[in-house]
Amino acid sequence: MISPAARRYLLLALLSLTCSVAPMLRARSLVEWGAATEWKYFTGPGEPPAEWSRAVFDDSKWPSGKAPLGYGTARLTTKFDFGSDSTNKPVTTWFRRELAKSSLNRGEGLVLLLCVDDGAVVYVNGREITRVNMPDGKISPRSIAKKRIKGTDEGNYQRIRVPLTAWNSDEKNVLAVEVHQAAPNDVDCFFDLALKTLPPPEPRPAVPAEAKAAMTAYYKKHYLGPDMKVPDGYVDGGRRMELDAEGRARSGREILLVDRPHDAELAQDLAFARSKDLAALAPLDRVQKIAERIEQRMTPPGGRHWLGPAVDDLTVEFADKPLRIGDVVDQGQAGVCRHRSLLFKLMADEAGLKAALVRGNVLVKPPHGSPHAWNEVQLDDGTRLLVDVTLNGARRRFLPVTNEFVVKHYLKPDDSPWYSTNATLKTRAQP
Repeated sequence: MISPAARRYLLLALLSLTCSVAPMLRARSLVEWGAATEWKYFTGPGEPPAEWSRAVFDDSKWPSGKAPLGYGTARLTTKFDFGSDSTNKPVTTWFRRELAKSSLNRGEGLVLLLCVDDGAVVYVNGREITRVNMPDGKISPRSIAKKRIKGTDEGNYQRIRVPLTAWNSDEKNVLAVEVHQAAPNDVDCFFDLALKTLPPPEPRPAVPAEAKAAMTAYYKKHYLGPDMKVPDGYVDGGRRMELDAEGRARSGREILLVDRPHDAELAQDLAFARSKDLAALAPLDRVQKIAERIEQRMTPPGGRHWLGPAVDDLTVEFADKPLRIGDVVDQGQAGVCRHRSLLFKLMADEAGLKAALVRGNVLVKPPHGSPHAWNEVQLDDGTRLLVDVTLNGARRRFLPVTNEFVVKHYLKPDDSPWYSTNATLKTRAQP
């Protein structure tokens, strides 16, 4: 007779085998943000018929333009002209996009990423699903947004879950958005939207044996050196991540997962890192090109100041759930230090660079450091350079770890020094 412990082991093994061979659903983009998507729009005069947000409406006479659309602001692909009276512009603009039949798989969800200035009401197949910066009650073409969006408040792509009861799986669907300004004399208008599927929830990942050595190095020593690659199955759930009795990761935030076979976005980045063009460059030029790509891929369309909010949204939505490193790009086009440093390590290893993944604190506001992660690159002469793709972005600023600024500002998790100005540290393989 099989013991209970052995039976549980066999069941877990069978589950692991089943998960490894079963086809995995990945997120899909049904509507891309930016210039990849055209929208029908109506700017007046007057207002569209009452059925404008439904599939029965004929929008063939409406003009179309590529997103983002609006006036008076940067990053626009399609610009509207509201005439010479800048103090009396129409308050409302209407947008529509019809989607061909797109069935959802079992367990999939839908999420909108909406950027609007100033307010909006969003409809799916004529059903209102959300309001952004708009008052309650009946909305008319003369309704104004609750407040004016300006300055650093501009450019945020809000994540909005779409109720599946509003979606037609067996016929075409219509996305419709009416954008309202805060006043007739408003100086700018902006609209952009993406629609993505969310794959069915996956179980919290179990860490395979081949990933445990790398994880132990990073979690106990806070350093994954150039001599160790990041294996598939490696997870990062933050400093407070724990493994339960079954070896599954548990965390209060998203659990980053390295899963090359099932990560299409990561595959693109690794292909870039392996490319002949990159291989032909000197080591520091390769570092620079990788940093530039990560900055481009992990910076929201609205700019760097939206990094924190965009990642916070992902953290809340995927708390205690696996999120492949490529999905960070696909779901939010945003990444902070924990995402960027891990992606840099993966790409640098692929590009033939001697790279390390480091976790500690950065001294921004003394006396205590703030949690941070970064990378090192070791040159052939033994010099170790610090690479911080989060704070430095695409700037070419690769300082030796013996540099006084690095020594002062990049610390261990307990705020003790990681580095020293002692030049003999230059060739040390691992802190």
